[in-house]
Amino acid sequence: MSSILSNTGIYIAFPTTPVLKSIYRPKNYKTKVSSKHTKVGIAKDSFDARSKGYHSNFDNEVIFTPLTIIEDIDALITVEQYVLSQIASEFKRVGRAREWFNTDNHKRIKEIVAQSLSNSGVHHQYVG
Repeated sequence: MSSILSNTGIYIAFPTTPVLKSIYRPKNYKTKVSSKHTKVGIAKDSFDARSKGYHSNFDNEVIFTPLTIIEDIDALITVEQYVLSQIASEFKRVGRAREWFNTDNHKRIKEIVAQSLSNSGVHHQYVG
C-alpha cells in the first residue's frame, strides 16, 4: 500500500462516525458530513498527503481509499469533472460541496468511477 500512497489519482473518503463534522474544520466550513456521505476527489501531490488531511480533519474517524492511479496530472484534473458529473447524475451533492455526495453506497460510487474512467479513455490503473 505504501507504494500506492506515493501516487496521484482518484480516491474516495468517508467519515466513520454518525456525528456531523465540517468538511474543512480549520475554516469552519458550514457543509457538514457524517458516515452517510462520501467524497470523491483527486490527489494531485500524493494519496498520502491527501489522506493525512482527512485523518486530521475528521479526528481519524475516516476511511480514505485510493481508487485509481493516474500519473498524468493534466488528465487527472480534466477527468475529475467528468467523474463528478457522472456521480452527480445519480446522487445529490452535500450542501455547496461539489465533491461530497449524500450516499453511503461506496460500492456504487466505486462502480461509477471505474465506468467513467473506462469511458474517458484516460490512462489509469484501478487499485480500489
